[in-house]
Amino acid sequence: MPKNLKATAIRVASTSALAATAATMIFTSPASASALTDGISATARAEEGNGACAHGGYVGGPEQNSSCYNGQRTHAWCADFAGWVWARNGVTGLSTLSDMADSFYDYGVKYGTLSSTPHVGDAVVYNHGGSYSDDHVALVTGISGNWVTITGGNQGGYPGHVSTHSTDQWQVGSSPWGQKISGYISPAGTTKPSYPAPSSLADGTLVKSPNGPEVKVMIKGAGVPVAGSDVTPDKYDLSKIVLVDDSAFRSLVSAPPSGTVVHDQAGGAERYVIIDGAALKIGAEDWTAAGYNVRPDMGVPSAWLKTAAQRQVTTGVVVMDQTGKDPARYVMVEGGALHISAEEWTADGYNEMTLMGVPGEWLKAAAAKAPANGTVVMDQSTTDPNRYVMVNGTAVHISGAEWTANGYNQRPEMGVPGTWLAGAVSKQLVNGTVVKNASDPTVYVMAGGKAVSLTYADFTGLGYDKRPLETLPGEWLASAVAKAVPADGTMLLAQGDPTVWQVTGGKKRAMTEAEFGPGKASFNDVVSVPATLITAVPTA
Repeated sequence: MPKNLKATAIRVASTSALAATAATMIFTSPASASALTDGISATARAEEGNGACAHGGYVGGPEQNSSCYNGQRTHAWCADFAGWVWARNGVTGLSTLSDMADSFYDYGVKYGTLSSTPHVGDAVVYNHGGSYSDDHVALVTGISGNWVTITGGNQGGYPGHVSTHSTDQWQVGSSPWGQKISGYISPAGTTKPSYPAPSSLADGTLVKSPNGPEVKVMIKGAGVPVAGSDVTPDKYDLSKIVLVDDSAFRSLVSAPPSGTVVHDQAGGAERYVIIDGAALKIGAEDWTAAGYNVRPDMGVPSAWLKTAAQRQVTTGVVVMDQTGKDPARYVMVEGGALHISAEEWTADGYNEMTLMGVPGEWLKAAAAKAPANGTVVMDQSTTDPNRYVMVNGTAVHISGAEWTANGYNQRPEMGVPGTWLAGAVSKQLVNGTVVKNASDPTVYVMAGGKAVSLTYADFTGLGYDKRPLETLPGEWLASAVAKAVPADGTMLLAQGDPTVWQVTGGKKRAMTEAEFGPGKASFNDVVSVPATLITAVPTA
């Protein structure tokens, strides 16, 4: 079974120049294309499967005729479709185009955009100079490596439809689908306005796409969403919104980079550091000791910050105390920071993962937490082949029979440090936890490691119906039920009886009032159990 926390390094190479040969060519991908070409690609591919009469018929330039009349196809309509897509994206010079596919070739000659190199948004003409019946035109809608994706209208059997196909035989003269490629024609220009790149704008700039109402504020290259409720308290001036390219706006990440220090734009003394999209509160002791005081302090929208402050750091992120006071390393798993021993740091590959510095006070709180209930965990090193489910900080063993029968095999498996796991396995399940087996309706309450069965009267009378009911693996639960008495030190109380009993040496003794108080026993640790259990435990 794979361990979810193992990391693989991914290295991305880039080149400053593009090289081409007669056989192969390297060219830019759609991700780096312009707003115009991205728009052409999106418009064309959105028509996938449509026929000649979609939108009442396709018609682009002023010299083109509609592909549809009275619900019927009027003529071969590949040129109409390509012209319609170009027109929707403001391409100039469309008066050169007609219903003939060759008119796109003429367009390229007239405006000097005819090329043997494909670009996203280009028209690709087939069989130039052939008969009307065998020429064709479509649009380049994607480029990836040596593969070109092409979308066209009037494709397939009569009466034709819009379809998309990819090929590595894109060179001029090639015939990937039976028709010879004659050339690629780029748009000569666009009537649409040019918008600035969001990355070029200063922090704090409000931006939006011309195609929608959503507003974002630029923070360290990220576009943080601004809610309507933020405008007044955060003092955002909507008259200063900058319009940016739609595709660039939509691709903005919504969280500032890890390590960015932020505060609520509406005010307040709290400061946070962004780690993997989560906002971690910076304590007073960490502000200077961790060097957060010398970083730029960025105001962010109130609503976004409230959500980010409740977000967990992603499972698998490795963290450390930013101040260096705690030299240990931890891995985040479902909200808990799990200690990594020195031996496990390298042996389990944690040293290969990105190490994030976090506020020391926040880390202490996270280290006191365990992964959320129901999380399935395993030893990251595979030294222990078993699987466990987390319940209130205890790792409960899952038997082989229950792995599939109870659906644990369908949950994500989280690799955790083996030393931490050993401690969680040996940890006694928290007193007062209400549990049951998936295949048995009997309900139990945990008391000193023993699972004590509850009648319905006990379940409601002792108030356990108001607590979460946790489902445990049956074999583990059966062993907890079989224990004769709760562990030594467990304090028990029966309904209607004021006497608190403590288990000592497998027997019970009555406790005195003097044993409770500051620095002594706490009534919060007393477990309410059925009177039958207390009666069954012999008196010391």
